Amino acid sequence: MVFKYKKIFFASLFIIILCGNTYAQFKDQNHIKYLKLYNKESTAASVLPISILVGSILYLINPEIMYENKRLYAGITKEFSIGFGKLGEHRFAVEYSLLFGGNIKNHLRFSYKYDLLLKENIQPSHMIQGTGVISLGAGYFTDFGAKGVFPELTYGYSLRNHKILIYPHVKIRHTFMFGKDNADKTDISFGIIFGIANPFIDVNIRRDN
Repeated sequence: MVFKYKKIFFASLFIIILCGNTYAQFKDQNHIKYLKLYNKESTAASVLPISILVGSILYLINPEIMYENKRLYAGITKEFSIGFGKLGEHRFAVEYSLLFGGNIKNHLRFSYKYDLLLKENIQPSHMIQGTGVISLGAGYFTDFGAKGVFPELTYGYSLRNHKILIYPHVKIRHTFMFGKDNADKTDISFGIIFGIANPFIDVNIRRDN
C-alpha cells in the first residue's frame, strides 16, 4: 500500500514539474513575442513624431544653397503657387528667399511653371492622386535692387487634385542678372511646395474616384 502511494506521489510530482516547465516555456515565448511587438510599436511610435516634425519643418521652411561670386550661401525659401487646368499643371508662383552670410539678402521671384506628370493616364478627380512630376519653369528675379531672369527645373512627387497641390521636390535654377556689376546666381533647394488650383474656375468634375 505504501509503495502504491509513493508511485502516485512521484507521478503527481512529475506531472507538476512537467506542467511547470511547459508553462514557463509558454510564458517565455509569449514574453518574447510581446517584447518584439512592443519594440515594433515603440519604434513606430517614436518614428511617427519625428516624421511629423521633419515634414512640418520642410512644409514651413525649405532649405536653400546658393552659389554666387565663387561663394556658397545658405538660406531658406518658400514658394506658393496657383495652378490652372484640369490638374493644375499650369502654375504661376511667387517665392520669397532669405539668404544668410554677411549681410542678409532678400530675394523675390515670380514665375510660370508647367508640370509634366509622369504617371500615365492620370485623370481629373475629386480624390487626391499621387504622381511623379518634372516641372519646367522660368521667371523674374529681384533682390529689391538688382534684377534678373531665370530658368528652373524641379523634380518631385506631387499629391494633387483639381483644387489643391502638395509637392515634395528638389529644385535647381540659374539666375541671369541684368548689369555687368551683378553676378549670376545658381541655387538648389528642397522641401514642400503648397498650392491651390482653379480658384476662380469650376472644373465640373463628375466622377467620384
